[in-house]
Amino acid sequence: MNYVFYDFETSGTNRYFDQPIQIAAALVNEKFEIVETLNETCKLKDGIVPHPQALLINKIKIDTLKNGQSFFEMVNKVHRKFTDWSPAIFIGYNSLFFDEVVLRQSLYQSLYDPYLTNTNDNRRADLYHIMCAITKLRPNTIELGYNPKTEKESYKLEHLAIANNVEQKQAHDAMSDVYATVGLAQIIKEEASDFWGHCMNISNPNNFLSYLDMQDIVFKAPSHPTHDFYPISYITANPERSKELSFFDLNYDIDKYCDSSLTGIISLIESKEKIIKILEINKAPIILGNDFIKKSELLSGKLKNDYHDKVNKIKNNEKFVQKLEQALVDRSQDKAVNYPMPDFLETQIYSGFSGPSDKEKMDDFRNTADFEKKYMISKDFEDARYREIAYRILFNECPTVFTEDKLNERKQFFAQRALDSNSDVKWCTIDKARKAIENLQDSDVSKTDASSIKEIESFINEEEEKYKKYLAC
Repeated sequence: MNYVFYDFETSGTNRYFDQPIQIAAALVNEKFEIVETLNETCKLKDGIVPHPQALLINKIKIDTLKNGQSFFEMVNKVHRKFTDWSPAIFIGYNSLFFDEVVLRQSLYQSLYDPYLTNTNDNRRADLYHIMCAITKLRPNTIELGYNPKTEKESYKLEHLAIANNVEQKQAHDAMSDVYATVGLAQIIKEEASDFWGHCMNISNPNNFLSYLDMQDIVFKAPSHPTHDFYPISYITANPERSKELSFFDLNYDIDKYCDSSLTGIISLIESKEKIIKILEINKAPIILGNDFIKKSELLSGKLKNDYHDKVNKIKNNEKFVQKLEQALVDRSQDKAVNYPMPDFLETQIYSGFSGPSDKEKMDDFRNTADFEKKYMISKDFEDARYREIAYRILFNECPTVFTEDKLNERKQFFAQRALDSNSDVKWCTIDKARKAIENLQDSDVSKTDASSIKEIESFINEEEEKYKKYLAC
């Protein structure tokens, strides 16, 4: 199966309210030969104020932010290419936490199905999680990075690339980061081919379940460098969410919990210790059976513990399993009740799926080149989220479709967001950008990046003037 390695550079670190300004990817075959690449940049959407620190790091040109192709043109190209490259395993570095969320947001805010990387036979994996596991399982497989600032070992991509002689022309350039990720992955694939093949195999949820069926005891791999492997035993799945699986942490004494009440079981899931672990198998967790653990000098000692009595006790306790299943359902329902529709469009991405009628309208909207027709389609969306997304696209792509009053409403909306003086808002504002620039000017980086900081400051000033004009409409 082919791989798609990808990386984003963004306007800031908020996964919901910032946007990608560079998207790079490489299609890689099973021999780890790069077949094709993609590297696109775009300008800022209206209402997006970039964080100066992000611009200083990713070094995207200010001219691109002002005059590049639109965000929506870039996303269209990326969606087309990712679809052409499918089915594949999509891999990034710390991508499940960040890049994957940003990708879903970008697709959602462009009227595409956001679940491209884990539907239609596509899968996901995260090289960061694989790296955390292999360095514990087989420490000599890959060299750890070194951070000269902290004088400590580092799992940052740029430091790992240096330590392992992997080419990375420019850290925090999306295309360079893609090449570095491919290079590090290739080392693991060549030096620990059985482990790499296992991780890729269980990235398919069905294969994950099949592997689990063959193991009474598995070891959950760490997803952070400070964590370790720990033994768990599968109990049951959420009856209403088949990819949400529950496990008992075998480091604990099962006898203390066999007679737990329903509320007691919920506390076992939600307590700090998390005696009952929840794994979402569509998020590519890594589990290993005894065959892997026995080969590891560091971990083989864990097998000396007799976990089988605990496994039998919990799996044969039908009342406990039934209460656990009810607890999983209750937790899901409580979340639905206690977490109402979020206030902002960006955070409403998981607030329901699009219906057949709206899906058809999305296709029509994207496929027509006539902006007047797009505007008429946008009015007919049943889901208010998609109407608003369509209006935002039209404002960026062809604002003349709006009447003067509607156009002014749009301008004022974006201006109010950019000029918001409330420091508690989740997005970057002009005020926040100015404070960030002041901090940069007072820091050590001002000595080496003074001209870049000045250029960023000038750009923020221009953006402020633009939004003030919007507000006056």
